[in-house]
Amino acid sequence: MLENLAQLLQSFFINYGSLGVFLGSIIEEIIAPIPSTLVILGSSMFMLAGQAININSVINLILNVSIPAAAGMTIGSLVIYGLCYYLGKNFIIKWGKYFTISWKSIENAQKKFEKQNKDSIMLFGVRAIPVIPSVVISAFFGILRYDVKKYIILTFLGGLVRASILGFVGWQFGKVYSEISNEISFLEDIVIIIIIVAIISYFIYKKKFKNKNK
Repeated sequence: MLENLAQLLQSFFINYGSLGVFLGSIIEEIIAPIPSTLVILGSSMFMLAGQAININSVINLILNVSIPAAAGMTIGSLVIYGLCYYLGKNFIIKWGKYFTISWKSIENAQKKFEKQNKDSIMLFGVRAIPVIPSVVISAFFGILRYDVKKYIILTFLGGLVRASILGFVGWQFGKVYSEISNEISFLEDIVIIIIIVAIISYFIYKKKFKNKNK
């Protein structure tokens, strides 16, 4: 599957350049089966192949890969964010009891985020780290009904860092970019499982602790 995608992406980037990176980043953000690093790694490989590391090539990386990828990532993530923002409450009310999660606990988490004022650093940080799965971040902040303006700005800035890191890796190690993408995708799957288990464990612990104090 990755080989076919790689061939498709190669012709796509050659024909459309930075516009192809932008559109590809939107698509991969929404469609889960596509590894979330494939577009950035592939685009930097095809668009910067053979270029030496200097100021001009770094500017080329930022303008033609990093910025379009970050913009596409931001727009694509808004689809998941929006769905969870508007549908998350009903989903939690209806199905949350099976995961020991209530809407009240979500509201408490919202208040803590607002009081601590560390949410901006957290959102920027998790967006910037390549192995943190984007769909989980978008869904989490959507369910929390995080301020949309701050979400867009921090997602773009974090995505810019992420795209620059991955773009440089794809540029320098382009010949094995599909293997790198597979490895990062595998790590993202593990992170998703860890996050889901951690969230469920947290709410189970909170529920037991609350019942014990009654």
